[in-house]
Amino acid sequence: MRGKLIPTKPLFVRFLAFFAMFLISYLVNAQNQETSPNKYRFKYKSESYKGTRLQITAQLRALKNNSKFVGIPEEIQEELSTLFQTTKKQAIPKYYKKHAIIFLDALYSYEDFANIYENALYEIVKKVKKDMYVVDFKFERQFTKAKVALDRGLKEDFSDLKKFDQLKKDLIDSQTKLSCHRWMKKKFEQYKSFDIVKNPDELMKAFKKGEAVYVYRLYIENNIIQIKPYLENQIIDFYYKKSLPEINSEILDLQYITKI
Repeated sequence: MRGKLIPTKPLFVRFLAFFAMFLISYLVNAQNQETSPNKYRFKYKSESYKGTRLQITAQLRALKNNSKFVGIPEEIQEELSTLFQTTKKQAIPKYYKKHAIIFLDALYSYEDFANIYENALYEIVKKVKKDMYVVDFKFERQFTKAKVALDRGLKEDFSDLKKFDQLKKDLIDSQTKLSCHRWMKKKFEQYKSFDIVKNPDELMKAFKKGEAVYVYRLYIENNIIQIKPYLENQIIDFYYKKSLPEINSEILDLQYITKI
C-alpha cells in the first residue's frame, strides 16, 4: 500500500505567510514605539530628558523645586508655575518639547539673574558702607550748625516767628538725619562678606525680596546698567525708613565736635 503524500508546499507557504505577518507586526510595533505619543525625548543644555510624559514632568518638577530656586519671588514663581502647567498638559511630543524649553529657559534665566542681582547688591552694600564713613562728619556738622543757630536765636529777641520755626525745623531734621545715619552705619558695619546677600539677615532679606521683581524686569529688558543705581537709591531709603522707629534722636554721641 502506498503511503499518503504530505502536502509540503502548502505548509511551507503558510509558514512564509505567518513569518511575513510576524515580521510586519514587529516592524510596525517598533516604529510605533519610536513615534509613540507616550515617548518623549529632547536635550536642554547638557541634560537629557527622555521617557514618558509623566517621567519627564517629574524631572522638570524636581528641578523647579531645587534648593537653588527656592528664593524666587512669588510673582515670578507664579509665572514659572504657569509655564510648567502649560508644559505638562501637552500630549504631543513636539509641543511638549517646545513648551518645556520655554519653561527651562525661564527657569535658568532666573538663575542667571540671581547671580547678577546678588553681585550687584553686594557691590552696593560695600559702596554704601564706605559712603557712610565719608558723610558721617558732614551729618554731625549739619546738626551742630543747626543747634548753634537755634541757640543763638533763643538768646535774641525774635520777632520773626517764621524764621524761628524754620531754625527749629532745621535742628529736628538734622538731628533725625544724624541719628538715622548712625543707626544705618552700625548695621552696615556688620556686613563684612558676600554672605550678607547669600544668607541675609532679616533686614537685608526683606530688602532683597522686595526689590527682586523690579530688578528682574530690568534684567529681562536688558537694562542691567540701571540695576546698581536703582539698588543704591532704594537701599538707603529702605534702611532710613526702618531706622525711624528705632532711634532716639535725643541721645547723640558727637564724635567730632565736643562743644556746641
